[in-house]
Amino acid sequence: MPMLLALALSSTAHAEDHAPPPPPAGTFPFAVDGAAVRPTALLQVWLTAYDMDVDAQADSTGYGDPEDDPGLKIKRARVGLAGDIKRWQYRLTIGTSAPYDGLEPASEPIEIVDAWVGVEPVKGMDIRAGRTKLPYSRDQMMGAGELVFTERGIASEHLVPDRALGLTAGYGRGGGKVTLGAFNASGDLFGDDTVGKLLVGRLEWDVGKANTYTTWGDRKEFGLGIGANAFYEIGEATDTWAVGGDAMLRVAGLSLLVDGSFSHLAPTATTVESPEVWAETDRWGVTGQASYQVGPVEPAVRFSMFDDSTLGQYSHLLVGGAWHTAEDHVRIGAGYELRLEGQDAVDNDTARLWAQFKL
Repeated sequence: MPMLLALALSSTAHAEDHAPPPPPAGTFPFAVDGAAVRPTALLQVWLTAYDMDVDAQADSTGYGDPEDDPGLKIKRARVGLAGDIKRWQYRLTIGTSAPYDGLEPASEPIEIVDAWVGVEPVKGMDIRAGRTKLPYSRDQMMGAGELVFTERGIASEHLVPDRALGLTAGYGRGGGKVTLGAFNASGDLFGDDTVGKLLVGRLEWDVGKANTYTTWGDRKEFGLGIGANAFYEIGEATDTWAVGGDAMLRVAGLSLLVDGSFSHLAPTATTVESPEVWAETDRWGVTGQASYQVGPVEPAVRFSMFDDSTLGQYSHLLVGGAWHTAEDHVRIGAGYELRLEGQDAVDNDTARLWAQFKL
């Protein structure tokens, strides 16, 4: 445990938790009694144009497969407020989202996505409390509205905790930053009904002017971000530890992302609830993505792989891109996803279109 916590010393830019970039002059944000207030909104709509179901009855869902038939669906819909007053910041967002795949439980029709307050007690330090993203995995930490394919790789979705209720403290200086966090192990917003906790940390170094938590920018500037992270979760019936690393390079319009993680799950001796796994299980995965700015168009390709020591390996290759318009408040995209789900799986590729509207 001490060794794990030493490895877990880490940093994060809290990309999705930060307030969005400043809007054009004369619009938002507006001020209320001296406090900056910025409305936020995100809507993502998917159109499945083609789904390669060889046999609809026999084609069961797998990792990364939402089992969408041809037609429309809402991928994400969110509204909220973000702002600051002096050294204090806040974010409150509500919304809904479609499950990532058939193995992810459906979310509530409307739920609290983010709800946190933060303070900068001294320059370079930030402390945040509430429901927020964990400082782990660049692919997971990138804002949903910054994803060129409007979704993440399999490894990030199934190896990395998303949001939880807890406290983080970070300090950054000279391009480096270290962040530690402690979170409730349960998903209850109004308290913790389990004895477990999740401890997480991230160490990060960033250089250059380009934002290394997005693949797109108005200017083709240089940026390099490298991160290492670890977490340990004491669950009600399953204990999990994980380590991982990531890097983002942006140069001359090219964006390269690599993100990998390894986790070990072990059931505990309890009768309170069923464990996530019935035997010690290793899981690992990696995501690699490349995109390039060609005027307002961003062609991209992503390979993502997830391996479970008991269930096998799943790989996806996604090729497509996005058109950025209306000062990037609107994106239109298309992609073809080749799914490699093991030797016994049926062909199950998908072609989709999507539209995104963002404030």
